[in-house]
Amino acid sequence: MNVAEALTARLSINNFDASASIDAAELTELVRLAQEAPSSFNIQFTRFVAVTDPEVKAKLKAAAWGQPKITDAAAVFVLVGDLKAHEAYAVRTRAAAAAGFIPTELAERLVGMASGFYNNPAMAREEAARSAGLSGMALMLAAEDRGWVTCPMIGFDAKAFGEILGLTEQYTALMTIVVGKPAVGNMPRKARLATADVLRFNAGNF
Repeated sequence: MNVAEALTARLSINNFDASASIDAAELTELVRLAQEAPSSFNIQFTRFVAVTDPEVKAKLKAAAWGQPKITDAAAVFVLVGDLKAHEAYAVRTRAAAAAGFIPTELAERLVGMASGFYNNPAMAREEAARSAGLSGMALMLAAEDRGWVTCPMIGFDAKAFGEILGLTEQYTALMTIVVGKPAVGNMPRKARLATADVLRFNAGNF
C-alpha cells in the first residue's frame, strides 16, 4: 500500500472487533514509524502510552464518556505532550557538540532559539499539540499499511487520563488513537470538501 492508497482508504472506525488482539512488537513498530513525523527543531515532543490491559482500558473508557471503542479496540494509544521536551533537547544538542557531531556555536544557537520559543508554557503546549497531530497521522497511516484500522479521538477528560496513566505535570494527554480490527456496522467513508473549495494559490481569498 502506498501513501495515496492509505490516505484514501483510511476510515475513522467506531465499531471494533473486541476479540482482536495486538502484540507488543507490533505496537512498538507502529510507534517507531510514528516517530518519523517531524517536530520543531526535531525536539520530539510526543510520548506514546500503549494500553492493552482490560482494566486500564475500562478506566480510560469511563474517562472518555463511555465510548465502547476504548475497550473494544485491540489497543489504545494515548499521545502525550512533553511540555519540557526542549530542556532534554538542549542536553542532547550540547552532548552532540561535545562529541564533535556539530559545532558548539551551532548547538548553542539552536538551543537558544528553542529555549526562546518553548520556555513559554503556552507555546510549548501549542507545539506539543502540533507534534502530536503529526505523529498521530503518521501512526494511523502506518497502522493502515499494516492491516489495522484506527480512530483518532479527542473526546476524553485529559486530566482524568493523566491521573489514570500516572502522568506528572510535565506531560499532558493530547490525543487518543484506538487501533484494532473492524466489526460490522461502521459508516462508509465520508465525503471531503472539493479541493477547489479549500485551495488557493498565492493568496487566501476563500
